[in-house]
Amino acid sequence: MSSKGLVSSLMDAESATKVCDSHGDYQSMHIVFGKTDTWSGCPECAEEKRQRDQVKEFEENRKIAAQKRLESRIGYACLPPRFAGKNFDSYRADTEQQKKYLENCKQYAENFPEHLKSGDGLMLLGNPGTGKTHLAVAALNYIVQHHGEAGLYTTAARMFRRIKDTYTSKDETESQAIDAFASPALLVLDEVGVSFGSDAELNYLFDIMNERYEQCLPTIIVSNVQPGDLGQWVGDRVVDRLRECSKLMVFNWESARRELGRGAA
Repeated sequence: MSSKGLVSSLMDAESATKVCDSHGDYQSMHIVFGKTDTWSGCPECAEEKRQRDQVKEFEENRKIAAQKRLESRIGYACLPPRFAGKNFDSYRADTEQQKKYLENCKQYAENFPEHLKSGDGLMLLGNPGTGKTHLAVAALNYIVQHHGEAGLYTTAARMFRRIKDTYTSKDETESQAIDAFASPALLVLDEVGVSFGSDAELNYLFDIMNERYEQCLPTIIVSNVQPGDLGQWVGDRVVDRLRECSKLMVFNWESARRELGRGAA
């Protein structure tokens, strides 16, 4: 039957008064179309269902959009696969010092909106294999997922390499590369002290850290060097800014890698 024929059939259809438990009397139409032989339901119930379906569809689309935004932020964070799933629950804290530092990092992540206003960061320094990177990445993951902020993880060597690559690149300028590290709400800068600490690297690091300092953007510094040796790797000017607005935690216990034979960065 054509649509014109269906309309004609509906116009000629038999009608009857039916009773809806929710809305009372309504006019029901006897619909015969192909193999369909039925009576139309309550129009008010149909409208209510349409509105419920509309709300449900809106909520589903909202959740999909939120998930895509989260995946985009996680992708922007540039976490290596080994660190992508790190969280506070999986951090092994046996000693009182480890428990204290775990709680410090959890509170920092939970209260990140306040730290974003003041620009307060963290310095996780000390022995390798003691969980510094684990806690820094756990904080980053929490902040990205729970506060919706843009965070970025990088090593110092990777950061310097990206900036130097602009010397021969047509796709990114030096200023754009520096801004990529200077602009995120949170920067986790790992393995500070692994590179040579050349004058050029110290200047790049100062440009980035000074911009973040002036814009009150927090930074988490992770390094295997001791606090007294940090200046030779990042420069005294950067150390002065870090001391002013960063909480220092020194990880001075034995490496967990020796005991477990696997990674606790």
